[in-house]
Amino acid sequence: MLRVPKVRLGDTGLMISKLGFGTVDFGIAANKISPRQGGRILSRAYDLGISYWDTSDDYGSHPHVASALRLLPRQATVISTKTSERTGKEATRSLKRSLKELGTDYVDIFLMHYVRPDWIDVCRRALKELANEKEAGRVRALGLSTHSVVVTKEASQFEEVDVIMTICCKASQATVSKFKEHLPLEDGSIAEMFRAIKLAHAAGKGVIAMKVLGDGAPPLIKNYAASIRSIARMDSVDAMVVGMKSLEEVEKNVKAIVPYQYKLGNGGELRPIV
Repeated sequence: MLRVPKVRLGDTGLMISKLGFGTVDFGIAANKISPRQGGRILSRAYDLGISYWDTSDDYGSHPHVASALRLLPRQATVISTKTSERTGKEATRSLKRSLKELGTDYVDIFLMHYVRPDWIDVCRRALKELANEKEAGRVRALGLSTHSVVVTKEASQFEEVDVIMTICCKASQATVSKFKEHLPLEDGSIAEMFRAIKLAHAAGKGVIAMKVLGDGAPPLIKNYAASIRSIARMDSVDAMVVGMKSLEEVEKNVKAIVPYQYKLGNGGELRPIV
């Protein structure tokens, strides 16, 4: 049976599945996915090696993740959630609400959500305050998600940041320009983002790619498997999150990423054999 391998997430000490399950679609009312149904889908994904699940306090998918966690040992999964709050005090309140909704005593990764260049300093101060939650064991790693090259580059130098989740797709700048609505890069170019990601990875940050297909960019969708595999090949990207809402999508993504053969690197990490 095909199974997604686990990889080291930067210097966090976490081992996560190379492919992460993005749960945003579970919270969209039009999809009509109940927490029980979502829990079953996540459980099946776990059977295929997808043990890293990503959610957020504004997705509406915490109940779905909670349903899945009732079916599996908590320590067997890696959960990340996010908050759009800008202060440490409000972010801490959001974390406590999220823990209650998820039905768990801790989250593995807690991220400040969609950080823009104009509030990176505010975000950094909030992360300093959230260090208390790390010390208390309610969070294992802290960080941020962003669509910005500037934020990715700056955050790579912040000691408060353990994990960076950022846009990463193998698209030409011409494609980015043509399909701006599908490739929401906030600033800079894809090439500049790759350089920023390399800086972050070299600094020991856990790097998680998101929007590997953009928001459904036609060229990336057309070459679906190749789009996903191109990110899986990148040494500077530890893992990726892909949104899924059905067992069919789970199996499609697993088949796209698993055909690789992996070898152990000098640090014990898995590296794809290209």
